[in-house]
Amino acid sequence: MNETDFLANAREGWGETPPDWIVRLAEECRAASASVVAKRLDYSVAVISGAVRNTYKGAMPKLEAKVRGAFMGAVVDCPVLGEVERDRCEQEQGRRFYGTSANRARLYRACRAGCPQSRLKGGNDG
Repeated sequence: MNETDFLANAREGWGETPPDWIVRLAEECRAASASVVAKRLDYSVAVISGAVRNTYKGAMPKLEAKVRGAFMGAVVDCPVLGEVERDRCEQEQGRRFYGTSANRARLYRACRAGCPQSRLKGGNDG
C-alpha cells in the first residue's frame, strides 16, 4: 500500500480544486506509484512529486501534455503518423535526428516545420 496521499498533496499545493490533469496525475501515483508514473512519462519522481505539490519550476505545459496523453486519452493529429496520443507527440518532438528510416526523418522534419502541435522552432534539436 502506498502511504503517500497524493490527492491531499495536490490540494495542499494547488488549493481545493487542482487542475484536472494534476488530479489525474495524483490518482495515477496513488494507484501505482510515483516511480511507475515517472517512468511512464519519462520524468523523475522528484518532478512528478513537485508537479503534484505545485512546486515544480519546469515546463508545466509539456508535463501536462504528457499526462493528458498517457492517462487521459488526449490525442492529436500528426501529419506523419495520423492520430497519436499527446504524450507520443511530445516524445517525438524531443527526439534527435536519426536517419534510421524514412519515417523517422519525416517525423523529425514535421515536428520542426510548422506542425500545429509542435512546440519547437525549425532546426531545434529538442
